[in-house]
Amino acid sequence: MTSFYKTANFAFFEGWYFKHQNKNSVLALIPGVSVEEDGTRHPFLQVIWNETSYYLEFSEDDYLVDKRQSRIMLGRNVFSHRGIRLNIQSQDISIHGIIHYGPISPLRYSIMGPFELVPFMECRHEVISMAHTLHGKVIINGTVLDFEGERGYIEGDRGRSFPDSYLWMQCNQFKEPASVMVSVASIPFMGGSFQGCICVIHYKGREYRFATYLGVKVICKRRTSVVIKQGKYCLKVYLSNQGKTKEPTFSHKLLAPDKGGMTRYIKEGHLHRGRFLLYKGDKLIFDLASDNVSFEYESGS
Repeated sequence: MTSFYKTANFAFFEGWYFKHQNKNSVLALIPGVSVEEDGTRHPFLQVIWNETSYYLEFSEDDYLVDKRQSRIMLGRNVFSHRGIRLNIQSQDISIHGIIHYGPISPLRYSIMGPFELVPFMECRHEVISMAHTLHGKVIINGTVLDFEGERGYIEGDRGRSFPDSYLWMQCNQFKEPASVMVSVASIPFMGGSFQGCICVIHYKGREYRFATYLGVKVICKRRTSVVIKQGKYCLKVYLSNQGKTKEPTFSHKLLAPDKGGMTRYIKEGHLHRGRFLLYKGDKLIFDLASDNVSFEYESGS
């Protein structure tokens, strides 16, 4: 977790996504800041709880990124690789609690690959932990959310804007230990654009990676499915809530960056049913299903 662009003379944003999920609820927290061209900072925290989301603003003095401790502080709230501490009491939301994290699961190297070094990218993505164990609970508006023994996920973004058109899926709750994140997006570059793809899978102690810089091909990208192929490997993901009756599926609007400001609305869904199939040639490596897929799809303007 690093604070970027300290001497920039353009508008930008940076934010981190801390996801906590149990069998019937999702609590995602997005601490971050949007910065105007003159350097004025607007710290914020988005709280996503099932079908409800809240956007809380903080003063500049309330926002601090401690690079050495990999810690973000927003007023009396703390976010780090080790866990979170929440202490919020406002007119719209009351949220208090502590969640400790077990050892995180980082990637072998940056998900951006060589694009990490390319200047003026519209958005840079960071995967901090594919999965980690949660210990603790949170009380939000009087409701106790118990995450003891459940799994979490952390990622981050920085830049000027989210892609105009993109797909994002993430899941780390299967019947066997596995974690998947996949994203396909339209990337502005050098006056034009290209379709970029990043995907990471942690399964049985191995990291599988699909990426534009590794030669991935996007065979299919739809609201309910994505198929990508790279060399001998192929990943197929299908979403469907048909027959899903145990728990509801949640979706909500949240603010996203556009030219540095948090002025764009996107829609994020949770507790979707998904099927994930990974092949090497004709050999099936896994066929995993989950009712806990998180999902975003923006078709662009």
